[in-house]
Amino acid sequence: MSCATAPPRQQRVPRKHPAAAVAKPLAPRPPAPRAPAPARPNLAQHLAAFQAALPGSRGEAYLHQRGIPLSLAQQLGVGYAAPGTWPHAARDWHGGRVVFPHTTPDGRLVNLYGRAVGTAEQIPKAQRHDHLPGAKGYFNAAALPTGDSSLWICEGVFDALALLAVGVPRVVAIFGVHGWRWDWVREVRALVFALDADTAGQQQWQALARQAALRGKQVAVLEPEAYGGQKDVSAAWASGVLEVGHGRVEAREERVAIMMTDGGLQREEAARVVLGLDRQRTRG
Repeated sequence: MSCATAPPRQQRVPRKHPAAAVAKPLAPRPPAPRAPAPARPNLAQHLAAFQAALPGSRGEAYLHQRGIPLSLAQQLGVGYAAPGTWPHAARDWHGGRVVFPHTTPDGRLVNLYGRAVGTAEQIPKAQRHDHLPGAKGYFNAAALPTGDSSLWICEGVFDALALLAVGVPRVVAIFGVHGWRWDWVREVRALVFALDADTAGQQQWQALARQAALRGKQVAVLEPEAYGGQKDVSAAWASGVLEVGHGRVEAREERVAIMMTDGGLQREEAARVVLGLDRQRTRG
């Protein structure tokens, strides 16, 4: 007698609750489109308009107040941006800005600097100075590759104009010591630093002087006595007390000491290096 085999019992698969299902990762959202960068203004076109606007403007009056002749300013390419014409609209100033070109040693115009017209009391510090976005150069950079006389270096454009007005033939403004570039003075043999007379300015020129001496350059400095108690070259010139004869040249012994300190050389070796550099300059 045969026995019937019972059919296999089906297993019951539990149904997953929808909440227990594993969520699929969402595809990353594409990045939001960026607003296009503002087009760089036509610097040469703007500068030409500002230069044409300088005579008879508030800018000319401001230059006169600081002891700068109009003819000298025009020779150096200075202009005036009337209110509403400065390319950096967010930094426009109701008194306008005196405009100075940033250039490179090969003569390229790379930026513009605008100094708000007015006294320090009238202009908030945050509004006083403005450089257009982008690369920066020097004021009067054309003086870098030419001439055998010492190159005078100052921080600000009005310092440079003051030195030129008093008769110094070769001057650049570096728009603050952080703008200093050694590659631009590779062929310059003698430097005169005319930085601010405060403690920070004196420390800054000393640091640059050490580096210059290590590069074999003759270094001099316009000492605080030359400023007649004023804070910088420009203020001394406007006050009628600037004396550019008050320069101190780094003596050979000082340069030897600098090389011992910063170059890690023994005294005899440092003295030989300094003597060799001096002989090179004499032969050249």
